Amino acid sequence: MKRRGVALVLVLWLIVVLGGIAAGVVAGTRSSSSLAANLRARVVARYAAESGIEAMRAAIEDSLAVLSDSSTRFAYLNGLERETATGDSTVLGDSRFVVVVVDASARLDVNAAPVENLARLFARFTDAGRASAMARAIRLRIERGEASISRGGEASMSRGGEASMSRDGVRPGTPGDEPRTVFPIRTLDELRTLPGADARVLQLAAPFLTVYGDGTINRAMASDTVMAAAFGELRDAPSRLVLVSRGWMRGHPLTHEVQGVFAISNNRLVLVQWRERTL
Repeated sequence: MKRRGVALVLVLWLIVVLGGIAAGVVAGTRSSSSLAANLRARVVARYAAESGIEAMRAAIEDSLAVLSDSSTRFAYLNGLERETATGDSTVLGDSRFVVVVVDASARLDVNAAPVENLARLFARFTDAGRASAMARAIRLRIERGEASISRGGEASMSRGGEASMSRDGVRPGTPGDEPRTVFPIRTLDELRTLPGADARVLQLAAPFLTVYGDGTINRAMASDTVMAAAFGELRDAPSRLVLVSRGWMRGHPLTHEVQGVFAISNNRLVLVQWRERTL
Protein backbone atom coordinates (compact mmCIF):
# COMPACT_ATOMS: atom_id res chain seq x y z
CA MET A 1 0.00 0.00 0.00
CA LYS A 2 2.83 2.39 0.84
CA ARG A 3 4.39 1.76 -2.57
CA ARG A 4 1.08 2.43 -4.27
CA GLY A 5 0.79 5.72 -2.34
CA VAL A 6 4.27 6.79 -3.34
CA ALA A 7 3.59 5.88 -6.97
CA LEU A 8 0.40 7.96 -6.92
CA VAL A 9 2.28 10.98 -5.56
CA LEU A 10 4.99 10.58 -8.20
CA VAL A 11 2.38 10.35 -10.95
CA LEU A 12 0.65 13.49 -9.70
CA TRP A 13 3.93 15.39 -9.56
CA LEU A 14 4.77 14.17 -13.07
CA ILE A 15 1.41 15.46 -14.29
CA VAL A 16 2.10 18.84 -12.68
CA VAL A 17 5.56 19.05 -14.24
CA LEU A 18 4.30 18.04 -17.68
CA GLY A 19 1.47 20.54 -17.35
CA GLY A 20 3.93 23.30 -16.54
CA ILE A 21 6.08 22.36 -19.51
CA ALA A 22 3.03 22.31 -21.77
CA ALA A 23 1.93 25.74 -20.51
CA GLY A 24 5.41 27.11 -21.15
CA VAL A 25 5.41 25.69 -24.68
CA VAL A 26 1.99 27.21 -25.39
CA ALA A 27 3.07 30.58 -24.01
CA GLY A 28 6.27 30.47 -26.04
CA THR A 29 4.33 29.56 -29.16
CA ARG A 30 1.92 32.44 -28.63
CA SER A 31 4.82 34.84 -28.06
CA SER A 32 6.57 33.62 -31.21
CA SER A 33 3.35 33.95 -33.18
CA SER A 34 2.82 37.48 -31.90
CA LEU A 35 6.42 38.38 -32.71
CA ALA A 36 6.09 36.92 -36.20
CA ALA A 37 2.81 38.82 -36.73
CA ASN A 38 4.42 42.10 -35.67
CA LEU A 39 7.42 41.46 -37.90
CA ARG A 40 5.15 40.71 -40.85
CA ALA A 41 3.09 43.84 -40.15
CA ARG A 42 6.28 45.91 -40.01
CA VAL A 43 7.52 44.57 -43.35
CA VAL A 44 4.11 45.00 -45.00
CA ALA A 45 3.78 48.55 -43.66
CA ARG A 46 7.24 49.49 -44.88
CA TYR A 47 6.72 48.20 -48.40
CA ALA A 48 3.28 49.80 -48.54
CA ALA A 49 4.79 53.17 -47.58
CA GLU A 50 7.57 52.79 -50.16
CA SER A 51 4.98 51.82 -52.77
CA GLY A 52 3.11 55.02 -52.00
CA ILE A 53 6.23 57.09 -52.63
CA GLU A 54 6.94 55.36 -55.93
CA ALA A 55 3.31 55.57 -57.07
CA MET A 56 3.11 59.30 -56.36
CA ARG A 57 6.49 59.92 -57.93
CA ALA A 58 5.46 58.09 -61.11
CA ALA A 59 2.14 59.96 -61.25
CA ILE A 60 3.86 63.35 -60.96
CA GLU A 61 6.50 62.50 -63.57
CA ASP A 62 3.84 61.21 -65.99
CA SER A 63 1.87 64.43 -65.56
CA LEU A 64 4.92 66.64 -66.06
CA ALA A 65 5.79 64.75 -69.24
CA VAL A 66 2.54 65.82 -70.92
CA LEU A 67 2.41 69.37 -69.54
CA SER A 68 4.48 71.42 -71.96
CA ASP A 69 2.88 74.80 -71.25
CA SER A 70 4.63 76.60 -68.38
CA SER A 71 1.49 78.08 -66.84
CA THR A 72 -0.30 74.71 -66.85
CA ARG A 73 2.79 73.02 -65.44
CA PHE A 74 3.10 75.59 -62.65
CA ALA A 75 -0.60 75.30 -61.81
CA TYR A 76 -0.30 71.52 -61.54
CA LEU A 77 2.76 71.63 -59.27
CA ASN A 78 1.30 74.37 -57.11
CA GLY A 79 -1.89 72.40 -56.62
CA LEU A 80 -0.32 69.11 -55.50
CA GLU A 81 -0.23 69.93 -51.79
CA ARG A 82 -3.86 71.01 -51.76
CA GLU A 83 -5.06 68.02 -53.80
CA THR A 84 -3.36 65.43 -51.57
CA ALA A 85 -4.25 67.12 -48.28
CA THR A 86 -7.40 65.00 -47.89
CA GLY A 87 -5.24 61.97 -47.14
CA ASP A 88 -7.33 59.39 -49.01
CA SER A 89 -5.83 55.90 -48.59
CA THR A 90 -5.11 53.37 -51.34
CA VAL A 91 -5.60 49.62 -50.97
CA LEU A 92 -2.63 47.41 -51.86
CA GLY A 93 -3.42 43.75 -51.19
CA ASP A 94 -3.82 43.35 -47.42
CA SER A 95 -2.18 46.73 -46.81
CA ARG A 96 -3.03 50.38 -47.34
CA PHE A 97 -1.04 53.57 -47.86
CA VAL A 98 -1.72 57.27 -47.92
CA VAL A 99 0.51 59.90 -49.53
CA VAL A 100 0.58 63.66 -49.14
CA VAL A 101 2.77 66.14 -50.98
CA VAL A 102 4.41 69.04 -49.17
CA ASP A 103 5.81 72.02 -51.08
CA ALA A 104 9.15 72.59 -49.32
CA SER A 105 9.72 75.69 -51.44
CA ALA A 106 6.68 77.38 -49.88
CA ARG A 107 8.41 77.40 -46.50
CA LEU A 108 11.47 79.16 -45.10
CA ASP A 109 14.56 76.96 -45.29
CA VAL A 110 16.03 76.82 -41.77
CA ASN A 111 19.44 75.65 -42.96
CA ALA A 112 19.84 78.38 -45.56
CA ALA A 113 18.07 81.38 -44.03
CA PRO A 114 20.24 84.23 -42.69
CA VAL A 115 19.80 85.26 -39.08
CA GLU A 116 17.75 88.37 -39.83
CA ASN A 117 15.26 86.41 -41.96
CA LEU A 118 14.76 83.74 -39.32
CA ALA A 119 14.36 86.44 -36.68
CA ARG A 120 11.79 88.21 -38.83
CA LEU A 121 9.68 85.06 -39.02
CA PHE A 122 9.99 84.23 -35.30
CA ALA A 123 9.06 87.83 -34.47
CA ARG A 124 5.57 87.03 -35.75
CA PHE A 125 5.10 84.86 -32.66
CA THR A 126 7.24 86.50 -29.95
CA ASP A 127 9.13 89.67 -29.12
CA ALA A 128 12.04 90.85 -31.27
CA GLY A 129 14.70 90.07 -28.67
CA ARG A 130 13.72 86.44 -28.22
CA ALA A 131 13.23 86.02 -31.97
CA SER A 132 16.75 87.29 -32.64
CA ALA A 133 18.24 85.05 -29.93
CA MET A 134 16.55 81.97 -31.36
CA ALA A 135 17.69 82.83 -34.88
CA ARG A 136 21.30 83.28 -33.72
CA ALA A 137 21.19 79.96 -31.85
CA ILE A 138 20.09 78.20 -35.02
CA ARG A 139 22.89 79.68 -37.12
CA LEU A 140 25.44 78.88 -34.41
CA ARG A 141 24.13 75.31 -34.32
CA ILE A 142 24.63 74.98 -38.07
CA GLU A 143 27.98 76.74 -38.26
CA ARG A 144 29.28 75.45 -34.90
CA GLY A 145 30.54 78.92 -33.95
CA GLU A 146 32.81 79.28 -36.98
CA ALA A 147 34.00 82.61 -38.34
CA SER A 148 31.06 82.66 -40.76
CA ILE A 149 28.97 84.08 -37.88
CA SER A 150 29.79 87.73 -38.20
CA ARG A 151 28.27 91.19 -38.45
CA GLY A 152 26.27 90.83 -35.25
CA GLY A 153 25.39 87.19 -35.77
CA GLU A 154 24.55 87.23 -39.46
CA ALA A 155 25.74 84.14 -41.28
CA SER A 156 27.83 84.52 -44.41
CA MET A 157 25.76 83.09 -47.24
CA SER A 158 26.33 82.36 -50.89
CA ARG A 159 24.66 84.20 -53.76
CA GLY A 160 21.01 84.97 -53.13
CA GLY A 161 21.21 84.03 -49.48
CA GLU A 162 21.37 80.31 -50.22
CA ALA A 163 23.68 78.25 -48.05
CA SER A 164 25.57 76.14 -50.56
CA MET A 165 27.10 72.88 -49.44
CA SER A 166 28.26 69.65 -50.94
CA ARG A 167 26.48 66.35 -50.30
CA ASP A 168 28.97 65.42 -47.58
CA GLY A 169 28.15 68.55 -45.56
CA VAL A 170 31.23 70.57 -46.55
CA ARG A 171 30.56 74.14 -47.56
CA PRO A 172 32.93 75.37 -50.27
CA GLY A 173 34.85 78.49 -49.31
CA THR A 174 36.30 81.23 -51.46
CA PRO A 175 39.30 80.39 -53.69
CA GLY A 176 42.32 79.72 -51.52
CA ASP A 177 40.25 79.03 -48.39
CA GLU A 178 39.90 75.68 -46.72
CA PRO A 179 36.42 74.11 -47.11
CA ARG A 180 34.27 74.67 -44.04
CA THR A 181 32.25 71.86 -42.55
CA VAL A 182 28.60 72.63 -41.77
CA PHE A 183 26.14 70.65 -39.69
CA PRO A 184 22.67 71.05 -41.19
CA ILE A 185 19.61 70.56 -39.04
CA ARG A 186 17.91 67.32 -40.05
CA THR A 187 14.49 67.75 -38.46
CA LEU A 188 12.51 70.63 -36.99
CA ASP A 189 12.41 68.75 -33.69
CA GLU A 190 16.14 69.45 -33.31
CA LEU A 191 15.32 73.14 -32.85
CA ARG A 192 13.76 72.36 -29.47
CA THR A 193 17.15 71.27 -28.11
CA LEU A 194 18.89 74.58 -28.85
CA PRO A 195 19.76 77.03 -26.06
CA GLY A 196 16.94 79.50 -25.49
CA ALA A 197 14.48 77.58 -27.65
CA ASP A 198 10.87 78.50 -26.97
CA ALA A 199 8.65 75.46 -27.57
CA ARG A 200 5.53 77.59 -28.05
CA VAL A 201 7.18 79.80 -30.66
CA LEU A 202 8.61 76.81 -32.49
CA GLN A 203 5.22 75.12 -32.56
CA LEU A 204 3.59 78.21 -34.03
CA ALA A 205 6.41 78.71 -36.55
CA ALA A 206 6.67 75.05 -37.62
CA PRO A 207 4.09 75.27 -40.48
CA PHE A 208 6.23 77.99 -42.09
CA LEU A 209 9.62 76.27 -41.76
CA THR A 210 11.41 73.41 -43.51
CA VAL A 211 14.77 71.66 -43.34
CA TYR A 212 14.35 70.24 -46.85
CA GLY A 213 14.58 73.42 -48.92
CA ASP A 214 17.24 74.56 -51.36
CA GLY A 215 17.24 78.24 -50.44
CA THR A 216 14.53 79.25 -52.93
CA ILE A 217 10.98 80.42 -52.23
CA ASN A 218 7.86 79.54 -54.20
CA ARG A 219 6.12 82.91 -54.03
CA ALA A 220 3.01 81.49 -55.71
CA MET A 221 2.21 79.30 -52.69
CA ALA A 222 4.19 80.80 -49.81
CA SER A 223 2.11 82.43 -47.08
CA ASP A 224 2.38 86.09 -46.15
CA THR A 225 4.35 85.04 -43.07
CA VAL A 226 6.97 83.28 -45.21
CA MET A 227 7.09 86.04 -47.81
CA ALA A 228 7.73 88.62 -45.09
CA ALA A 229 10.90 86.70 -44.17
CA ALA A 230 11.78 85.53 -47.70
CA PHE A 231 15.32 85.64 -49.04
CA GLY A 232 17.18 84.43 -52.10
CA GLU A 233 15.60 83.42 -55.39
CA LEU A 234 11.83 83.68 -55.79
CA ARG A 235 10.08 81.19 -58.06
CA ASP A 236 6.58 80.66 -59.44
CA ALA A 237 6.53 76.92 -58.74
CA PRO A 238 8.18 74.54 -56.26
CA SER A 239 11.75 73.40 -56.83
CA ARG A 240 11.51 70.70 -54.14
CA LEU A 241 8.67 68.46 -53.06
CA VAL A 242 8.44 66.28 -49.97
CA LEU A 243 6.41 63.11 -50.50
CA VAL A 244 5.18 61.75 -47.16
CA SER A 245 3.78 58.23 -47.31
CA ARG A 246 2.34 56.13 -44.48
CA GLY A 247 1.66 52.43 -44.90
CA TRP A 248 0.06 49.84 -42.65
CA MET A 249 -1.39 46.34 -42.72
CA ARG A 250 -5.14 46.21 -42.34
CA GLY A 251 -6.15 45.26 -38.83
CA HIS A 252 -2.75 46.07 -37.29
CA PRO A 253 -1.92 49.33 -35.46
CA LEU A 254 1.74 49.53 -36.59
CA THR A 255 2.36 52.26 -39.19
CA HIS A 256 5.52 52.98 -41.18
CA GLU A 257 6.27 56.48 -42.52
CA VAL A 258 8.60 57.38 -45.36
CA GLN A 259 9.58 60.94 -46.26
CA GLY A 260 11.18 61.35 -49.67
CA VAL A 261 12.59 64.76 -50.61
CA PHE A 262 12.75 65.28 -54.38
CA ALA A 263 14.20 68.05 -56.53
CA ILE A 264 12.27 68.84 -59.68
CA SER A 265 14.52 68.58 -62.73
CA ASN A 266 12.62 69.06 -65.99
CA ASN A 267 10.12 66.17 -65.97
CA ARG A 268 11.91 64.09 -63.36
CA LEU A 269 11.89 63.96 -59.58
CA VAL A 270 15.44 63.47 -58.33
CA LEU A 271 15.81 61.98 -54.85
CA VAL A 272 17.64 64.31 -52.46
CA GLN A 273 16.89 62.77 -49.06
CA TRP A 274 15.10 59.73 -47.67
CA ARG A 275 13.90 59.26 -44.09
CA GLU A 276 11.94 56.44 -42.49
CA ARG A 277 10.39 55.83 -39.09
CA THR A 278 7.92 53.47 -37.46
CA LEU A 279 4.97 55.07 -35.69
